[in-house]
Amino acid sequence: MEGQEDPLRKSNLLQIQDEIRLAFGWSLERDVDVAKWLVDEVMKQGYPNWSFDGFDSNWFNVKSKLLSRREFVCIVGAAAEKNEVEEAIEKDCSLIIADGSAGVFSELDDPAEGWNRTIAIVTDGDGGRGLDEAIERDVPLIIHAHGDNRMALESLISKLRDYPISLTHQTPNEILGMRNPGGFTDGDRAACIAISMGVGLSRIDLLGTRSDMVGKYSGVTNPERKMKKLVWMKSILEELGFTGIR
Repeated sequence: MEGQEDPLRKSNLLQIQDEIRLAFGWSLERDVDVAKWLVDEVMKQGYPNWSFDGFDSNWFNVKSKLLSRREFVCIVGAAAEKNEVEEAIEKDCSLIIADGSAGVFSELDDPAEGWNRTIAIVTDGDGGRGLDEAIERDVPLIIHAHGDNRMALESLISKLRDYPISLTHQTPNEILGMRNPGGFTDGDRAACIAISMGVGLSRIDLLGTRSDMVGKYSGVTNPERKMKKLVWMKSILEELGFTGIR
């Protein structure tokens, strides 16, 4: 059995995704269409890593790195501050980055210290410079498809060539080549991924995870809608068992 998946928790996470679609008026059909398009788009490139075996290999490589160490796994979110990341580095945390949140590394005296601890980037394609820097450093990507990010994914894929990637979606369907670990925003999805891989809740720290403000490393097109999304993010993290989220 992969990781330590709790069937009840998994069911609850999928239900929250249904509730989110309803709350925002989004279409399940569009989520499914973009997810299937993403798999087809990368597979047709013909790269060895961009295959069902390649997607699985990257997923399990990330999982192996997370489970092979006893230190904390820190999820770096869009509101991450320099001092939080420095403390995580001092604790020798493994880092999972929510999309462009790696931009906080530019504030460090030595950005390489952050990158050297980064295990993966969880992205839906709009991470900006932080995501670009991750690609330059060959950090594995866990790429997410949803109903309105096809253009962002097209742009992202154009920057990659046989790059180590895994694919996620947010539908109740089984889609070959993809996983749905739960989650909605890149940050809470990163936590869902870590837990689905078997990382215990007690080993996970959330950095820069705020529901009361939009982080400076967040890709924002509609601030009001973004704040509503962050409320859902908090709900998902609380479903996972996290407490004390502002």
